Amino acid sequence: MMKKVKLYVNSTKNNAWVVSEEVRKELIAAGYEVTDENPDIVIGFGGDGTFIKWISDNNYDTETRYIGINCGTLGFMQSFDITSAKMFVENIPNYIEEHLRYVKLTVNTAGKEKTFYAVNEFNVLNAEDKTFRANVNIGYEFLETFVGTGLIFATPTGSTARNISSVGSIMFPTIEAIQMTPIEAIVNSKIHCMPKSICIPSGMDILLTPANESAIKIIADGINVFEGNYNSITISYSDRYMITLTDRKNSFVKKIREKLI
Repeated sequence: MMKKVKLYVNSTKNNAWVVSEEVRKELIAAGYEVTDENPDIVIGFGGDGTFIKWISDNNYDTETRYIGINCGTLGFMQSFDITSAKMFVENIPNYIEEHLRYVKLTVNTAGKEKTFYAVNEFNVLNAEDKTFRANVNIGYEFLETFVGTGLIFATPTGSTARNISSVGSIMFPTIEAIQMTPIEAIVNSKIHCMPKSICIPSGMDILLTPANESAIKIIADGINVFEGNYNSITISYSDRYMITLTDRKNSFVKKIREKLI
């Protein structure tokens, strides 16, 4: 039975401390050990940024279960808006697991490879905020030479983040695919880019190669992880995943209805 719990609190949100102390008292009363050492469960108090920070702090490599309590504004990835700390703690054994798969990006530069992970998305842009140009292959087949502000590569989880602010669609978390979404694709009589998003199934990689000599920058879940010239970039649906715990009542449709409509 999972009995060791770590409380991960966003210090910038005053109500996060209040709620976390209420939960701490109930956890101790219920026989849980609140600790920072090898926890079975991490309870995050804050918004979606709190969830992202926990994963990035652990290099996208942790077997610890995560429960998110929303103390922010939208909190789409934080499953719980609790009104009773006691009821929340009592129900922990009944919460179900969800596996949030990552998107993997490997950049090859001067014969060296660097690999990054994201739970929401990667943004690939021109380093100087100029027009981004890249040749795009899906699988082993050429798709297009993209010209525009940049490209988003989103997981199903991340489809409701920046992806939806562009021209991307919402994807159910159970769909095993990456959504490639253009950011301000240029479409005119001389340049023909696909202006819509496309979903690429797991097992089929996306390959980018430079269409000019400009340096690029890669942003993973809001963090700039790479800047410079590159030989190629490979994006794929990762085998790695984050385990979250949620209530059966917190369906994806309910989240969309309550937080996005």
